Amino acid sequence: MPAPRELDPAAGRKQEFGAELRRLRLEQGMTQAELGRRIGYSTSLIGSVEIGKRTPVEQLITRCEQILGPGLWELWAEISKYRNQAPAWFRPWLAEEEEARALRTWEPLVVPGLLQTEAYARALLRCEPGFDQQQVETLVAARLARQKILSRTQPPMYLVLLDEGALDRPIGGAEVMREQLAHLIEVAEAPHITLQITPLGASPGLGGAIAIAQSADGQRHTVYLQTAAEPVVTGNSALVTTVSMKLDAVRAESLPRTASVEFIRKRMVEKWTSQPN
Repeated sequence: MPAPRELDPAAGRKQEFGAELRRLRLEQGMTQAELGRRIGYSTSLIGSVEIGKRTPVEQLITRCEQILGPGLWELWAEISKYRNQAPAWFRPWLAEEEEARALRTWEPLVVPGLLQTEAYARALLRCEPGFDQQQVETLVAARLARQKILSRTQPPMYLVLLDEGALDRPIGGAEVMREQLAHLIEVAEAPHITLQITPLGASPGLGGAIAIAQSADGQRHTVYLQTAAEPVVTGNSALVTTVSMKLDAVRAESLPRTASVEFIRKRMVEKWTSQPN
């Protein structure tokens, strides 16, 4: 009998759940086939959930707990918490972002959410009308949890095109900006993250923030377009092509990777280190 496939709980949300499901199953001395028979699911589906290939549905989690004991629902709720706290219109994008092999984004105004520090995110969310302090803290925690995709075992390739103006916009004050720019410098060292600064001036991307997620199999692309109301999340092929061309045009006007990091470093020292909080 071949050895069971090695699982990596740090590879993602579904992988963490799958590893725990396997641990509980083996603790009970059950095979995948036996567990599948007892809960009414196929052996292949149990296997797919354990390796993180399939998302566990509610009925499967409930039936597994009936056989294996409690804990799976609590785990799934905890590792999925940030998604459940997101607005309904944003959840389709979170699903694409989480499964993506590659992400490309352009931000003309602020640092993108995946690279924001806690203090920077809090300062931004406090500006949103209608949010009380508890809602702000909940959303900050959700944003930070979302960033875990960049530190998992096999993170997506992440290209960030950031307008120079975002480095000067005083979000939260000098201390917050120093910390945020230092964080950008740090994350830019990761081999899977490419950060490029786009100098001030006319740009095809001034209409708003955009992002593109490429699926794990490379066959599907999903676009996220920022608007004043609810952003647009779509896989429309014509729109994907248009947005891809726009991203390419913005990148052509951006500084190279190394020059961008030095640009951020210089701005951090000259603008935000010399200013009082």
